[in-house]
Amino acid sequence: MSDDDGRGGDDILDYFNRSPYRDLLDIEVTEAADGRAAGRLRFSEKHSSNRRRAIAQGGVAFSLADSVAGAAATALVGFPTPTIDFRIDYLAPATDDLVATAEVVREGGETAVVDVEVVQPAGDDADDRNVAVGRGVYKTSDLPDDAPWDLDQGD
Repeated sequence: MSDDDGRGGDDILDYFNRSPYRDLLDIEVTEAADGRAAGRLRFSEKHSSNRRRAIAQGGVAFSLADSVAGAAATALVGFPTPTIDFRIDYLAPATDDLVATAEVVREGGETAVVDVEVVQPAGDDADDRNVAVGRGVYKTSDLPDDAPWDLDQGD
């Protein structure tokens, strides 16, 4: 995935990867262009909802999914796209690093609908574990001048 129009690519990755919240959760958006995005979360003890066994709290997969889906919508329109609605179905517990991929399935001028999958990558000889699937709706119409979202977050 690459971005040739100068509105996204590195700017979008920088916008998403400089977020204090995503930094807290160790979420990194790795690709964002043309209505598609990918990202990962490095799993650690702080993500677990169980003191005896490493099992991610559901909000971990949700945060990764919403971040990557938002990056896909942003990559399509070239400016930040606030989440209007997001739903997720959990398919299996997450116990290790996670990867998410997202694609805009409809952009209607005012909103974009984005589908996202979250998987736990497996070893070389095994299938990835499907952890969650989600669908988000993002505002894609122009944002007001005083909106708190801006690709240029300064230093």
